[in-house]
Amino acid sequence: MKKNILIVILTALACMPMHAQIMLSPCVESAIDGLTSNNVLIAENKLRNVISSLGQQSADGSRFVLACKISALDSEVTGTKLIQRLDVTYAVGDELTNTCYGSTSVEVTGVGNTEAQAMTSALRNLRPNAELKKIVSVATERIKEYYDKNGPAIIKKAKTLMAKQSWEEALYELAYIPEESACYSEALDLMETIYKANLNHDAKQLLSQAQALWSADPNPGETAKEALELLGQINTSAECYPQAKALMKKIENRNEKPQVVVVQHVQSTPSHTNTSNVQTTQNTKQASASRKKAVQNAQKARVKACRDVAAAYAQSKPKVRNHSSWM
Repeated sequence: MKKNILIVILTALACMPMHAQIMLSPCVESAIDGLTSNNVLIAENKLRNVISSLGQQSADGSRFVLACKISALDSEVTGTKLIQRLDVTYAVGDELTNTCYGSTSVEVTGVGNTEAQAMTSALRNLRPNAELKKIVSVATERIKEYYDKNGPAIIKKAKTLMAKQSWEEALYELAYIPEESACYSEALDLMETIYKANLNHDAKQLLSQAQALWSADPNPGETAKEALELLGQINTSAECYPQAKALMKKIENRNEKPQVVVVQHVQSTPSHTNTSNVQTTQNTKQASASRKKAVQNAQKARVKACRDVAAAYAQSKPKVRNHSSWM
């Protein structure tokens, strides 16, 4: 786990859906000895597709899962091809409380030149059935009820963790609260607060390290280079960025040899006095819409990044796999 989660937050620019949706983690169980790691990966990816097709969002690390158990039914050879039939049991539930919201089974068939190819072909045919759609619908309401009931306690715990500077764990507590929950807005605001608090905390540490290096050896060389590298990691929106920028300029001026700077004066294009008010209003509206969209995209990116951090934190915790008892 990287100490500085802001690297993840600031680089995760993928857009999120307009609605946070209920988040389910895909989990694969197998009763087949010959199931390879590649087969498991294929099955997990298919589960992600199933979750998406049911109107929800897949997310690693969520306590709520869509699990599937894969069992071999039979196989037969037809000509040069092998036909493999599998029984796949889907189940949706809460792993931490070992609660199952429902389960259903489907059969899938695959064809290949070898047993491995036939198995892969069968797994690629994983699809949701009508019963699974009903189960997920029921589970969605149960999960929403859980967050409506426990949201205040989750937020309180996250605030305590933030005070202890346990940034990743605090985000883990908040990141899976869905937009459908009554406490989503409060959780979102707190995630923003944690983001800013961690950003400023890490920025101050970087600035302090750079200042110490430069104070110990305020001369051109490796020390100056190291100090500049530290300062370059400070986000421009951090509270201490003006100080960092001033120190960076001081170091750069000390490193550079005196030289004549040629300033190019660029003449601005004269404004057209006959621009219509209609065009001006239209441009203003477009600019306002663009700014609003940029703010929304930035917020989505931060929430997505926070959830990525939460998923990474979840991966570092001991695995809990209670869903095998459901099936």
